[in-house]
Amino acid sequence: MLGNNLVVLLFAAAGLFFSCGNGNRYSLTGHLPACYDGCLVKLTPATFFFSEEKTCPVDSIKIKDGKFRFDGIIQEPAVYLVTIDGGDYKIPDMASMTVVVEPGDITMVYDTLGIIVSGTPVNECYMATIEKAKREAVRQRQLLWHERDSVKRLSGSVENEVDTYYNLKSSTVFQENVIPASESFIREYAGTRIGEFFFFHCCGKDMYSKAFVDMFYPTVRPVIREQYEALIRARQEKQDYFMHSQKATDVGMPYREVVARTLDGKEIRLSDYVGRKQLILLDFWASWCVPCIQEIPLLKELQEKYKHQGLQIVGVSVDSDREKWEGALDKHRPAGIQISELKGWETTSRVDYGVQAIPFTVLIDTSGKILARNPHGPLLEEIIGNYFSQK
Repeated sequence: MLGNNLVVLLFAAAGLFFSCGNGNRYSLTGHLPACYDGCLVKLTPATFFFSEEKTCPVDSIKIKDGKFRFDGIIQEPAVYLVTIDGGDYKIPDMASMTVVVEPGDITMVYDTLGIIVSGTPVNECYMATIEKAKREAVRQRQLLWHERDSVKRLSGSVENEVDTYYNLKSSTVFQENVIPASESFIREYAGTRIGEFFFFHCCGKDMYSKAFVDMFYPTVRPVIREQYEALIRARQEKQDYFMHSQKATDVGMPYREVVARTLDGKEIRLSDYVGRKQLILLDFWASWCVPCIQEIPLLKELQEKYKHQGLQIVGVSVDSDREKWEGALDKHRPAGIQISELKGWETTSRVDYGVQAIPFTVLIDTSGKILARNPHGPLLEEIIGNYFSQK
């Protein structure tokens, strides 16, 4: 009798186990144009953009016959990233799409306006709110860009002014469509990790309405709030230093040290040249910057014209790719000493001189004082000519 009861209990336990397993099973099937066959699709747990946590793909598969499929078990709904390597990314959000993995059969269909996710409750809600608004924003922006391009072709139009106007209209499209929809979805999942993720993922905290933030933000876990607020503090400190740098390198202020290396690895310090040369022209540039490349012939002319009077050009590249920097040096042969930290936009001297855009020039006189900040073209020629004419 005891043996029979034990068998019954074992079968009951096994049945409960398989029942729970089946209840937590999910499938994620994607449908794409056949031209993406062979591209690798990865499924990776999503993390907050301000988190130091790094996640690895939990699964990957190649697209075959315009389809991919993931299967697994999930204990509770969680946000994942579906990334596709090797595509041309003509479909909005195709390179990296957020999807809520939850029990059930999830379907992702890729089309020209984006990606339609269906089959499970949270994803259906996401599509009915945020994704619907994003698709409408894409549609409206496409019309805006078409209108903008037509306006640019009109006689007398100023390209920069036209771009500024339509960029503002594009921002309004986002604010009027995506933000209200995001608030609606996130409010539905307040107090959950789904709600937390999309609160920070959809847009900046300062873009939501105050009433919504006051309602939702206290529901975010304290550890997540602290991570986010630490990032905001760090960004503010960086911005404060950048603003200070612009004032500290204004005309009449003493120069700031620049330390970087030449292509062959030699360390160069700006202080080794200030005072030894009559005038230093500090030129911030990059291989990918078309206006920078266009300015190279003028800098060559100036170096040749004033080299015997003591002009020294020091080019500071804000490249991060050594090969591209080297290629630009070989192709364009810019004047003067050429150095780089190969840190891209995080280049220390770019921050120390408060450089917001390139090309950017700084003239430093023989006493180490800044003579001019960011002159170009005829003005640059005039300032250098006047300086040497007084010597």
